[in-house]
Amino acid sequence: MRIPIVDIGNSKGIRIPQAILRQVSFSDDVDLEIVDGKIVLRRLVDPSTVPELSALASMDDQMIQRTLRKVKGTDLITSLIGADQKIKEAVYRNLSVRVCEYVQSTVTRLEHGDARDLLIEQSRNAFSEAIMSALSE
Repeated sequence: MRIPIVDIGNSKGIRIPQAILRQVSFSDDVDLEIVDGKIVLRRLVDPSTVPELSALASMDDQMIQRTLRKVKGTDLITSLIGADQKIKEAVYRNLSVRVCEYVQSTVTRLEHGDARDLLIEQSRNAFSEAIMSALSE
């Protein structure tokens, strides 16, 4: 796509169409870097903004699959324990039949455990990190 360089006050700049900004999830600020003579823009991530597991339910299947590739199986299983049914369904529909059957049965079995809160929290944190990583790609 060819974009003209325009005058902006005493500077020059480009106007990035809104549709492109939405595709790359840019917010108000970006990180600008010059690499090998190229201008590289990267979205900034506010470290205080960590997505909840519930963010998974609103993702499209392609994003969910990218996220799942970054999560260890044990973290996936423990993070689904007690999770909302919409989140479980979003994950299950993006797994192979064999893996889905295993994950579902294991999650169901483990949901009746007792000393699980620490493991669940730890795994959900790892899952949130994977979501952040997938969103930043």
